[in-house]
Amino acid sequence: MRTFFPSESGKGSQLNVLNPESWLQVERGKLSKLPSNSSSSSIESFIKVAEPPILPFYKPVDYVEVLAQIHEELELCPPQEQSNLYLLQFQVFRGLGEVKLMRRSLRAAWQKASSIHEKLIFGAWLKYEKQGEEHISDLLASCDKCALELGPVDILTQLPIDATVSRTHENISMNGNEIPRNVSFRIQDEKVDCDRQKISSLSAPFHAMLNGCFSESLREDIDLSQNNISASGMRTIIEFSMTGSLNEVPTHLLLEILVFANKFCCEKLKDVCDRKLASLVSSREDAVELMEYALAENCPVLAASCLQVFLNDLPDCLNDNRVVDIFRHADRQQRSIMVGQALFSLYCLLSEVCMNLDPQSDKTACFLERLVEFSENDRQRMLAFHQLGCLRLLRKEYDEAKCLFEEALNAGHIYSVAGLARLSYIKGHKLWSYEKLSSVICAVTPLGWMYQERSLYCEGDKRWEDLEKASELDPTLTYP
Repeated sequence: MRTFFPSESGKGSQLNVLNPESWLQVERGKLSKLPSNSSSSSIESFIKVAEPPILPFYKPVDYVEVLAQIHEELELCPPQEQSNLYLLQFQVFRGLGEVKLMRRSLRAAWQKASSIHEKLIFGAWLKYEKQGEEHISDLLASCDKCALELGPVDILTQLPIDATVSRTHENISMNGNEIPRNVSFRIQDEKVDCDRQKISSLSAPFHAMLNGCFSESLREDIDLSQNNISASGMRTIIEFSMTGSLNEVPTHLLLEILVFANKFCCEKLKDVCDRKLASLVSSREDAVELMEYALAENCPVLAASCLQVFLNDLPDCLNDNRVVDIFRHADRQQRSIMVGQALFSLYCLLSEVCMNLDPQSDKTACFLERLVEFSENDRQRMLAFHQLGCLRLLRKEYDEAKCLFEEALNAGHIYSVAGLARLSYIKGHKLWSYEKLSSVICAVTPLGWMYQERSLYCEGDKRWEDLEKASELDPTLTYP
């Protein structure tokens, strides 16, 4: 497993969950000198063991039941819900530490993705999970399946042209008055001549202005100097009105035309600009610059192309504050343009990457807050609340952590009781922690982590009995 989470008690150094030898410290030379009849409490005084971390994982009480339920729902649910169920399955396997099964679930989520955004997210997640494996480059070179999973997605073909953008507008007469065939657009000191009907066909606003009941409809000269379009940009638009295509156009001119097309509702022209710009995104610098335009001008193809660059650059791109700010500060409409309906999946991925980079950072906190915000059901909420609670606990924000663990527990995540017990212990209420764990052990089928956690709140033989029971129920536990 990739996830690294330190001990939340603050009393020990950071722990590697998978390497108990790195945090189990025995004072050598002293233990061997103890008499054979030394009590367990005497031994404990010479063993320094950091408390086990509260893991930011989904850990149901009955894994078999939850996995069976997911399997049943996959058989019955609509296709667009399958990827989220496979994401939940991934979280279950992550709690078990089953790396191969985790990846299989991610691959299934990628295969069942119902949108281009889900395809990008789960494809990038698979690539992220496989980072550091030297043979992956060889696989990509020799295996079409791997290349398909981990290679770039052809966004232009995945997002087809909307048929409604090709509509033309019928010509109308203006109360019998003869409307001039040609019109000139004046931009500063330059004039650009065009066919009135060709331009009017670009959008309803142009059609109304040039063929309707406005004073401009009878003019042969219209001033567009205040509309942020250059003469060269207008010439390109006129050419598009006649040919329906844009040939070799510089990026800065494409952006100028895009803004103009959006302002005057020229949907077909805007779509062509959107797609041309999307094909030009090849680096993080490109994506940062062009995502701003994509969100401001409502360009879904360009936004998806920029998103793909960011996600394929994980985790490095999250060290770039410009990228982080895009994910942090996008409003509701901008998020919809950028990632469609796949908000929970996106912030689930971003949160995991950030937790691996720095589980206590502000950006990790921000992404986990977004994860809570975009949770749509109890399963998603219990995971999001629990993970954010773990972060607040690490940051010693105890009151916030308590509220979050309670929310997760109320949503059905029994493992979050470990967080509540740890908080109570930190505040000096050791007995409450012991009794809380005891009540859980009596109420459900007990698991190893329950006895492991309760062992922290008792002494002597009781502690060792709980630890032995924990190991008996779950031999994979590394504490102590």
